Amino acid sequence: MPVSRRQPIRLAAAALTVAAIAALAACSTTTAPAQTDSDGPVSDGTLRIGLSTAIDCFDPQISPSGVTSAALRSVYDSLVAENDDGTFSPWLASAWEISDDGLTYTFTLRDDVIFHDGTPFDAEAVKVNLDRIVDPATASQYAGQLIAPYESTEIIDDHTVAVHLDRPYSPFLRAAASTNLGFHSPASLAEFGDDLCQGGPAQVGTGPFIFTSSTAGQGFEFERNDDYDWAPENAEHDGAAYLAGVEYRFLPESAVRLGALTSGEVDLIDQVATTDTGTIEAASDLALSAQDPTGIPYTYFLNTSHAPFDDLRARKAFQQGIDFTTLTESIFGGAYQPTTSPLNPAVAGYAHVESPGYDPDAAGALLDDLGYTETDADGYRTLNGERLSLELIYDPTYQRPERITYDTAVQAALKDIGIELVITPIGDGTYVDVRNTGAYDVVAFAWSGTDPDLLRTIYGSDQQLADGGGNGSQAHDAAIDALLQQGVEETDAAARGDVYGQVQQIVVDQAYGVPAYVAPVLTAHRTVVNGLRYDANSLPLLYDAWTPAG
Repeated sequence: MPVSRRQPIRLAAAALTVAAIAALAACSTTTAPAQTDSDGPVSDGTLRIGLSTAIDCFDPQISPSGVTSAALRSVYDSLVAENDDGTFSPWLASAWEISDDGLTYTFTLRDDVIFHDGTPFDAEAVKVNLDRIVDPATASQYAGQLIAPYESTEIIDDHTVAVHLDRPYSPFLRAAASTNLGFHSPASLAEFGDDLCQGGPAQVGTGPFIFTSSTAGQGFEFERNDDYDWAPENAEHDGAAYLAGVEYRFLPESAVRLGALTSGEVDLIDQVATTDTGTIEAASDLALSAQDPTGIPYTYFLNTSHAPFDDLRARKAFQQGIDFTTLTESIFGGAYQPTTSPLNPAVAGYAHVESPGYDPDAAGALLDDLGYTETDADGYRTLNGERLSLELIYDPTYQRPERITYDTAVQAALKDIGIELVITPIGDGTYVDVRNTGAYDVVAFAWSGTDPDLLRTIYGSDQQLADGGGNGSQAHDAAIDALLQQGVEETDAAARGDVYGQVQQIVVDQAYGVPAYVAPVLTAHRTVVNGLRYDANSLPLLYDAWTPAG
């Protein structure tokens, strides 16, 4: 059965002083009281944000990055807004209808929306953007997959569009609510369409903030859109945003981010390290927020396209040869939860799926069965004199330090059963090219998303990395594909939950991906920051945020 998408994570208090996180995680949003005499929101001030990860592409229609989606949410609006309970509210579309066969979504558009360049948002803008997303020339790495059944957009009149699909697709409204399906000004697409990944004033949306500048490797800035008057119905106020501006700074090292926050150089930081939570809790002028993560947990994907992981026995040996529960508890002190399920608990359709569990003897027997019965001088298993060696690749520019620490612990665990894991950083912008060729044995990542159709992105046969999908295991499983297709066509929530539960069971049984842990989305901010809200993807929303004047 599906569970609530906002189900709190259980977080235990431990040596890292994470009791405060546990209290916060029980809420979908947290807001600390402001240190001010003001009785209400103030329309002034600049919010300064320290980001852990630089943005590699500022175009959410192309980039799959959650950082891009989070930051650019303030610039690009969507047709509808997703509520915490999984329902949808009007936004750029004031109303919509779905045909009985599920193939046509007809949207009535607001007639008062203006892009930042002064051009009107209308039916033509919807058509231009949706057509661009699915155009192969756009090379969308995620948005195109969100609306894979898209066929065409029919302009009924200036403020009415009919979006036609080639098959029923129940996650369509959720896709339409995402930043990835936000709208560029058609004029900006015509002039700057090939350069939008680079960032800068060419980013022209309808949102409450205007993208004004960016400096490569350093950060970017927004200013308030004073003409904004079309917030979604689930917002806390109407009209322009309270903040006069937002400054984002790239601060990749957690100690540097924390130092910038405690010194007052920035007002909010993301990706708080578990080792820093005690410092934040002890500071009277700082507040910590923990959001239930959506999407998939941090997962090790085993490349089934070549040996040894083209053999289920090798994948099972990896799965059973690592004590993920002990690793997670010892590294994160109870702040993160071990998991065996391919989806995070906050996703509708989540199923608690048990894996075979840690069993080094069983893992060893599987390796013996594969022929790795001898060992070399370093204790690694061999077959015909060749060491059983695996390579895990990652991009050091975007990988979090805590994940590298965890990967290193996995490396040590595998050595105990005679498997060498070589961890290889690939920088200089070449990681994606190497990954897409399949030149790896293991990749590890998490991925956000609120709909269980995310499993199609991660495990669908047509979602290979080279094609813009997220199938890190390069799995081609007909049973999974059939269930995934059934899932996108099913509209009954309970029936969808059953379908996706079956998918998750197959993933675990076949060990395509080996889930490791669920990490809450931890942010920290100065207590003078008020009105912070988070969307269904646990992304911070800045429209209602404010700080005291001066």
